[in-house]
Amino acid sequence: MKFVFFKHQLTFPRQAGHDVHTAEMMRALVAKGHSVVFLSRRSPEPGALDAVGAAAAEVLATDAADAAFRPQGLQARFFSYWGIDPGYAAAVARVCRRHQADVLVAVGLDALPYLVGPHDALRVWYAADEWVLHHLSQVRILDRSTWFNVHDAAVKGVYQQAFARSVDRVWVVTDRDRWAARWIAGIRGVDVVPNGVDTDYFSPRAVEERPNTAVFWGRLDFGPNIQGLEWFVRTVWPAVHRARPDALFRIIGFKPGEAVRRLAAQPGVALEADVVDLRDAVCSHAVAVVPMVSGLGIKNKLLEAAALGRPVLCTSKATLGLNLPPNAPMIVANDPGEWAATLPALWDDSARRRVLGDAVRRWVIERHSWASAADRALHGVEAALTSGAR
Repeated sequence: MKFVFFKHQLTFPRQAGHDVHTAEMMRALVAKGHSVVFLSRRSPEPGALDAVGAAAAEVLATDAADAAFRPQGLQARFFSYWGIDPGYAAAVARVCRRHQADVLVAVGLDALPYLVGPHDALRVWYAADEWVLHHLSQVRILDRSTWFNVHDAAVKGVYQQAFARSVDRVWVVTDRDRWAARWIAGIRGVDVVPNGVDTDYFSPRAVEERPNTAVFWGRLDFGPNIQGLEWFVRTVWPAVHRARPDALFRIIGFKPGEAVRRLAAQPGVALEADVVDLRDAVCSHAVAVVPMVSGLGIKNKLLEAAALGRPVLCTSKATLGLNLPPNAPMIVANDPGEWAATLPALWDDSARRRVLGDAVRRWVIERHSWASAADRALHGVEAALTSGAR
């Protein structure tokens, strides 16, 4: 099949989940013999398409004919909300026709309007997370600073509903996201496509491991990451650091704001921003922590930690969508006291850390390849094309 993937921009190094799963899904589809063209509003950053194998990469441009396309009603209002010239949506359709695309995949929340044009291709929205539940998960009744998420959830719900008829399939990463896409967004054709991880790239590194250390990484302007870090640094880390004054918790990630910098100023906490290749930095720490308390979807950082063979200590919120077996190869805890006791116990038991690291890497290799994610996506696409369900 011929695919056109549209995303506003593809960054490198990968800074967000959408950057990861766009590049990896394209690469997996190409490996299976399909043709992929990448289309964007801005040129992909150098290195962003290396090893992907895309047949072509284009920067979207409009011409005079595209100006005739005008969306109506709520769709028109959301074009304005996102600052999108409707001509660009028509231009996406024109590029798809030129490449004789069977499938157009629009990636990310702000890509929905680009599916509205006069399309012959099957239109897929690669949403990953459903956005109403994503925002509601961050609301804390007693914390006024989180209440804006209620407004954002309402806006995103109306937005998704306004474009539901312009979407033939939506790809999400968990069963909960599928439920929300159907019953909140009103999109009927929903495929669960769990995230994978490149286990060749993310493989254990031969670096010296510093004792009494823990590490977290992720995009540091992302609400659930900030809330998870606040919970860990404020409710878990003080007790750990009192017991182990030499302990170090390192935060790695892009775009740290003031909230994260305040956390990094706490005793025993360090911030390392804008790390291009985090593999050695992660593997030099004894334990990877994923202390999520909000958000949905599958956590790429957990899959990466597993692939790197790191022992993982996480909350149950961090395991959403993983369908873990009863003997899960990571330690799951939600109580701050349990965390404060478990982390030093892991530091003191190198044999257990090795066992956990080996087991979690075996698990992620078996359960979370991008090849299997592409198979799931292809199954829904092929069924829709065969049945003519548009």
